[in-house]
Amino acid sequence: MDLGVRIILAAILLAAAVAKLRRPGPLREAMDGHGVPARARPAAVAALASAEAALGVLVLLEPTARAAGWAAAGLGLAFAAALARLRLAGRRTAGCGCFGGRGERPLSWLIIRALAVAGLGALAGSGALAGRSPSAGALVAAALGVLGLAVAALAVLVLALYRQVGVLERRLGPRAALELAEEGPPLGEPAPPLAGLARRGAELVAFGSPGCRLCAEIEPGLRALARAGLPVRAVTEEDDPDAFGRFRVPGTPFVAFLVDGVVASKGLVNTLEQIEELIDLGERRARRAVA
Repeated sequence: MDLGVRIILAAILLAAAVAKLRRPGPLREAMDGHGVPARARPAAVAALASAEAALGVLVLLEPTARAAGWAAAGLGLAFAAALARLRLAGRRTAGCGCFGGRGERPLSWLIIRALAVAGLGALAGSGALAGRSPSAGALVAAALGVLGLAVAALAVLVLALYRQVGVLERRLGPRAALELAEEGPPLGEPAPPLAGLARRGAELVAFGSPGCRLCAEIEPGLRALARAGLPVRAVTEEDDPDAFGRFRVPGTPFVAFLVDGVVASKGLVNTLEQIEELIDLGERRARRAVA
């Protein structure tokens, strides 16, 4: 039984390592959501694939099986913690790239999968399923490992529930973005000067400030819009305070949606849903202006 667990764990680790080496692109893309700098991603992919391949081999060898099992458990818990951080930031799906696949998957499923790998590692590391009777120390280690995994899973579920309560609380309040005529750049007029604007097609300018909790919460949503093809120009008060004055920004987070360089909609926002409403409103206004 113990050997079977080690073989399954080795197969998972080796398959993941081979997939990363054959198709590193999906994992590099997924690392964007975890804040890994672009220049560091190739080395990070190679290091992760090498670690998985080494653990996949070492867990099959009797002298190193226990240590490799616990190392694999730690790796699985690290993956689960990184994914849980994304879930707490408001993400529901994320790219994985673990086995070379593209596309995003539900974060809950990815967290469960990472915890399952950690559980297999703990079983292999403890030797609880070995044919001979495990020692008292091995039993205690196995029990602590299983308890740790259970606590980690419970923590993820509690934090996810806490996040959902916060989302529900916000949804019970006003859902529309706050668009006031006297605040922000005038509607229907060319946008004020700002470096980086193409002034062709649809563009979104997002204003944020350091220490702004809502700005941090909508940042994943802005990245998702950018990945979907909408040019997003992020401006922080610290980096370009003059732009805040030119755009008459009343507070943050504040966005302005431009069509061919003309302000089509604007407003204070606190959710991705409100940003999407402003984009939809701006597109309708632009179509009416053309008609």
